[in-house]
Amino acid sequence: MFHILVADDDKHIRMLLRAVLENANYTVTTAENGEEALAVLDREHIDLVVLDVMMPRLDGYAFTRLIRE
Repeated sequence: MFHILVADDDKHIRMLLRAVLENANYTVTTAENGEEALAVLDREHIDLVVLDVMMPRLDGYAFTRLIRE
């Protein structure tokens, strides 16, 4: 089973994506911002990240640069 991380500062988007993805039998973890998403990546195996590019603290572009390093 795939484990998907949904990172978005909008609570409703996170809830919607979680509901849709879990209904499709995926395991879903959510994060409110890029810093939280990085912490999730450090402690869990994630197969796919669904990422908002405009988030507080650490935006999606900076997040992507960091995980590619």
